[in-house]
Amino acid sequence: MSIQFSQGKLQDQERKTILQQVQCHMQQVAQEAVREVVTEVVEAEVTAKLGREKGQPRQLQSQERAINWKCGQCGCSDANQFIRDGHYRRELQTGWGVIQNLHVPMLECQCCKHDVVCDYAILEKYKRFWMDLSQDAFWSSGCREPPA
Repeated sequence: MSIQFSQGKLQDQERKTILQQVQCHMQQVAQEAVREVVTEVVEAEVTAKLGREKGQPRQLQSQERAINWKCGQCGCSDANQFIRDGHYRRELQTGWGVIQNLHVPMLECQCCKHDVVCDYAILEKYKRFWMDLSQDAFWSSGCREPPA
């Protein structure tokens, strides 16, 4: 970000323009940081539910690993039968503005090849407004450090 400053004290319009540029830049940086944190959290939730990292093959076991996500078609809830199936994009309205192109993981059931209904801890299905995220919670996430 580069802002041109004139010599001497800033006058009304010039000061207002510079403040708007700074605020716009801060909002963009905050939105990108929120996008990264949310993406990281939902990916970690998928990894925890499946019990394996992204790219790691599933292990077919005789014992079922039941989780609280279900296949929308056959009702299967065995994590051993679910695989990652790309991402879909959605928007999320936050106190920092609209987070666009948020990548949300999708899963596929290997029993019937249909989508698994994933109820993420931090993203509610069909809810596009997320105003209850405070800055304190964001900074305490450990992914970003608060400005000094």
